[in-house]
Amino acid sequence: MSTPTPTPIVVDDDDSSHQGAVYNANCGKMSSKPTGRLKSIVWQHFERKEINGVQKAVCNYCKNRLVARSTDGTRHLRDHMKVCLLRRQKVITDRRQKDITQYATPLRTIKHDQGKTKSDAFCFDPNVTRKKIARMIIMHEYPLSVVEHEGFNDVLSSLQPLWKPVSRDEIKKEIMDIYEYERAKKASALDCNQSRIAITTKMWTVENQSVGYMAVTAHFIDDSWTLQSHLLRFIPVSTPHTAEVVCDTLLHCLMDHNIDRKLSALIVDNCSYNEPMIQYLLLKLRKDDLIMHGQLFHIRCFVNTLNLIVKDGLSVISDAIAKIRDSVSFWSESSKGMEKFEEIAHLLGITSDRKLVPDCAASWNSTYLMISTALQYKSVFSLLDQHEGQYGCLPSEKDWELAHILEEKLKSLYDVTQLFSNVKYPTSNLFFLHVYEIRLSLDDWLSSSFDEIKKLARSMIENFKKYWKDIHGILAVACVLDPRYKMKLIEYYFPMLFGGDFSFHVQRVHSLFKDLANEYQSKCQSSNVNSDLDSSSATLSEFCPYKKHAQFIMLGFQDFIKAKQVRSELDSYLGENVLPLTEDFDILGWWKANTSRYPTLSKIARDILAIPVSTVGSGSAFSTSGGFVSPHHRKLDPNTLEALMCSQSWLRGYLGDLESTSFSGYATFFDEENDHEEYQEVCGES
Repeated sequence: MSTPTPTPIVVDDDDSSHQGAVYNANCGKMSSKPTGRLKSIVWQHFERKEINGVQKAVCNYCKNRLVARSTDGTRHLRDHMKVCLLRRQKVITDRRQKDITQYATPLRTIKHDQGKTKSDAFCFDPNVTRKKIARMIIMHEYPLSVVEHEGFNDVLSSLQPLWKPVSRDEIKKEIMDIYEYERAKKASALDCNQSRIAITTKMWTVENQSVGYMAVTAHFIDDSWTLQSHLLRFIPVSTPHTAEVVCDTLLHCLMDHNIDRKLSALIVDNCSYNEPMIQYLLLKLRKDDLIMHGQLFHIRCFVNTLNLIVKDGLSVISDAIAKIRDSVSFWSESSKGMEKFEEIAHLLGITSDRKLVPDCAASWNSTYLMISTALQYKSVFSLLDQHEGQYGCLPSEKDWELAHILEEKLKSLYDVTQLFSNVKYPTSNLFFLHVYEIRLSLDDWLSSSFDEIKKLARSMIENFKKYWKDIHGILAVACVLDPRYKMKLIEYYFPMLFGGDFSFHVQRVHSLFKDLANEYQSKCQSSNVNSDLDSSSATLSEFCPYKKHAQFIMLGFQDFIKAKQVRSELDSYLGENVLPLTEDFDILGWWKANTSRYPTLSKIARDILAIPVSTVGSGSAFSTSGGFVSPHHRKLDPNTLEALMCSQSWLRGYLGDLESTSFSGYATFFDEENDHEEYQEVCGES
């Protein structure tokens, strides 16, 4: 049976550089020569250059280089135009600028006695108004259907009679435009960033849905030495959340943003699938691209771990505060009871505005707040016991004394949790000091006169050893990078923590710091090896007949000198006196000012100090997630939900309103529409 002759393939009928050029699959040759003229429209977005003797097409936006030989066609250039985020950003920017120019017509207003205001004529642009409405919906979490509400359109019509109502689909398109524009800006910032990037992730399972969401947040220090935290994705993930599924989802996000080779650490909570997920992820990442080949890649979320330690401890002494819990529940469970309680508090002159709220077993800080609030109303409970016969759970004086001591003990833990739970998280150099202050304070609790406090301390110390037996290497280095502490704080604390073995642990931290400096220096050398070869060749070619051998001699000499320089940096930095302890010390400003003195150490500082010790950067993205799972409203499709969540985070960040993203005191996203096709595609529903 004879083989059919292959049909010739037209490479690109649009590419005028070889108009009519046909590729013959049998002989592999072009049947006509290129004309040399670049008539295709794609060349408006590319510049043709000869680089190292090879024709390249350089993108006018992202500067990526693509092949541009006459035989290559332009289809690959068209494909690049479709995915180039910087081109998309420019298109949207130009469109916005046009809208702003039309909208920004200066107005002259004249006030009248009747309270009315008259203005000169101006150019009304409904496109600008739609964009403003889209931003309003994103920022304040209004439902998309608000644009179809009669009252909303009545208000706009009273302000501008030319206003015409828009549909939910139209405003959704505006929201997606904002999302794409802001996403391109974030992608550009990450692409231009020269430092490593730390990643925090958090998975949430949404009730009444067969899909959960993964929030992925990037943390880094930019070229101006400013700490940055950007929500990258709010990704729908089908359940069950196995280690393989979570790993593949995260890896796809990292590669999509082109940061899989720029990672410093991954910070996750203590979910059961995270440990194997990280093992899978390390197998798929290049070890040479990670700090110390990935040995320091995994960091446990500090806040989550501390919560587990304290919650387990409080469960041991739960009965000791049972009467306080019962008293709070008795008076707060009904509105009538609360009215009577507040009336007595007012009569006794107690002006506290804190409300009685029972604690939640899943959150230990609610127990602390319950005890703290109850102590303020101690006299109210006593008076009510005399007038309310059904109230029979008044705490004894010993109960109140225990509650007072417990509040003092928990306050330090609560304050530290608040510190590291703030969206504007502190730099990682503060972790060591706070964690080991907590650890040492637990030893003092063991000498308490209350057996309950001793039981609490023993339980917490046991769990402390379980989770933080050895301090994480990255966080120890972060402490050393603080010029107020250096190795001195470690040398001070370790004898109290490790006893006679403290010198071994001190030396381990010092060796890690030294190895890290050598690794950074060696990577810097390898990136400059080509330029070193060229310079050594030019320097030695006239003196040595064996040019190639001379190059390697010169490189070896340069390695020797640079190794000496690194040791000199370390010795100089650690040998100088520590700075005075001040609370308002700007560690990033100090390293920025001393970059020229410590070039290698400053690179380490820029990467390490950006690593958060909590997943709160991701967790804050879910503060309003309760609205998404409401059974009373139909679901937004996952793509729209991601656009709303990410855009809100980015826009609020520009306004300096980062804290507001961590509270749920706003309306919640919901919509009456049910985008079945898109939602079912993500969920895998039929």
